[in-house]
Amino acid sequence: MRRSVGLALATLLMTAGTCGTALAGTSAREPAATARTSAATAQAAASLTRLHATSSHAFVDSAGTTHLLIGPNIQPVWDANDTDTWGQSTYDSIKAKGFTAVRMVLFWDMFQPTEAEWNETAFSTLATAVTRAKAAGLYVILDCVHMSGANDGQEHVPDWAQVTPTDDGSVEGLDAVVENGLGFLQTIANRYKDEPAIAAYDPVNEPFRSSTKSARLLSDYTQLVNAIRAKDGTTSIMLEPSYGDSKVPTSSFSSFTPTNRGNLIWSVHDYYNGASASGYTSGYANSTGLGMVPNPSDGTTGYNAANKAGLASHLQVQLDMAKAESLPVWIGEFGIGSGATGHDQYIKDKVALYKSKGLDYAWWEYSSDNGDGPFSMVDANENWRSWVSYLF
Repeated sequence: MRRSVGLALATLLMTAGTCGTALAGTSAREPAATARTSAATAQAAASLTRLHATSSHAFVDSAGTTHLLIGPNIQPVWDANDTDTWGQSTYDSIKAKGFTAVRMVLFWDMFQPTEAEWNETAFSTLATAVTRAKAAGLYVILDCVHMSGANDGQEHVPDWAQVTPTDDGSVEGLDAVVENGLGFLQTIANRYKDEPAIAAYDPVNEPFRSSTKSARLLSDYTQLVNAIRAKDGTTSIMLEPSYGDSKVPTSSFSSFTPTNRGNLIWSVHDYYNGASASGYTSGYANSTGLGMVPNPSDGTTGYNAANKAGLASHLQVQLDMAKAESLPVWIGEFGIGSGATGHDQYIKDKVALYKSKGLDYAWWEYSSDNGDGPFSMVDANENWRSWVSYLF
């Protein structure tokens, strides 16, 4: 999740907020066998067929039927050395509520503590989570390297892989992934290349690359996409703008030259509250547009329904660019803090906008801080909060 952005004279630096260090709840630990009958599990899992992307729709099956993937972000691995995770009943509840997918937030440092070491405990826990989501009939988007927090988003980058950001911006947080994380992305892809429940890989959450360097960002994505495609030639791959919603001009795509440009999705994190025109610091036409902050991603900033038109203007910047590049769009995150002004209306207006554009979307997040987090969809006992119904 995107947190506040500070504007310095020379560079645009991201600073951490409350949501980059999500804490999974602990109320859902249960054996896999207790929640569903084997027949029901098999039926739900069998309903998931491999999806692909077209130029206009993010998730389409082989028959040409469009699937709307809507759901929460959820953290499946809580501790690198512990297999506790959400129980089958959690995923069953998410499905029963009406959701069709989950975006699983992964922390790289839990999976690769040293350059030469894979933590099979973390991989096993992830496998359990994917199996349970599939059993419930939910598709999974894997948020592979969740950049967030201090040191240019490297809070969950392994110590051995971190880079030292420079004041002139020549080295930024994303360089850690590009230089040292391709092996991790390939390992994920190799393990899940044959799993139809995996709807897409989202290689890097909110990549820490200055919005003024969108061409470099897309050159980075060339390497990320090629690395994944070397192991998995079919599963869709998501591309994100810097920090989740910076404006990327179509001219920057001259730097995007993967060997295979099929099955790609543009994923936006849309927290904007509509307060200022199109919501970009340098205007629509300027190539340095950074999403305006503060916004509801900080957990406290609210929403005024009088600014509804601004929600559409902000999103349209991303839709126009994606259409020009023949990329479908998926809203990988949006949300507003539980105590923020205009909370319910914000959700209603955002969802109405997404529906009008035929977009899928994911709420940040299922549960944080044992249900007490500002974005939690459930309380500490995993009871759905009343406003969750507005997400449909």
